[in-house]
Order: sequence, then structure tokens, then C-alpha cells
Amino acid sequence: MRAEFPAYKGWEIYRKDRWVGYEPDFTVERKVRGKIQRAIVEVKATCNISQAILNQLNSYTKKLSGRGVEIVEKILAVPAGTDTSNVPDDVKIMFLKSFKCEDNKIVWYE
Repeated sequence: MRAEFPAYKGWEIYRKDRWVGYEPDFTVERKVRGKIQRAIVEVKATCNISQAILNQLNSYTKKLSGRGVEIVEKILAVPAGTDTSNVPDDVKIMFLKSFKCEDNKIVWYE
């Protein structure tokens, strides 16, 4: 994530940022000309992306946007080989390097 959101460009990465009633896995943000740019990142250990996962990500996006805040990306981090065929185009997929799906099970590899 740091490669995509480098500190030298002002990006801060917050792990398990607590908000009232919800807690995304990561929020990434920076301030540009008085406006907050924010990315919402959810990490899921699954081989299939359910509608519930997409609903959760969209809920976080809605709750964390607003006046003076621009959501620049919605990201799902999942094991390599996860079926992402039902993920809409406005959600970026980030594949985890140390985990992959084999026979619908998650395995660790180096």
C-alpha cells in the first residue's frame, strides 16, 4: 500500500481507524488545498467476494465521505486467486502476496 500511497506525497495510513459504529481495516488520507482525499481499504481472507463485503465497503465509503472529503479509492485486499468477478469497476483489487486461494481454501506461501 505504501508504494501506491507514498508518505512523500503526504499520504498517511491509519490501521483499524475507529469511527463511531464502524471500523475499516485501513484508511489512507492526505490533505490537498484544504480538502481531505481518502481511500478506504478492507482486507478480507476469502476466496469469494460476497455482496455483504461490497455492501460493507460501500457503507464505509458513504460514512467517511462528505463536505471537504473526497473518496479517491475503494480497495479490497484479498488473497491471490480470489474470485473477483462480481466486484464493480469502482473497487480496486489488491492481491496479498503471501496468501492465495487453492481449491477454495486460503493457503500461505512465500
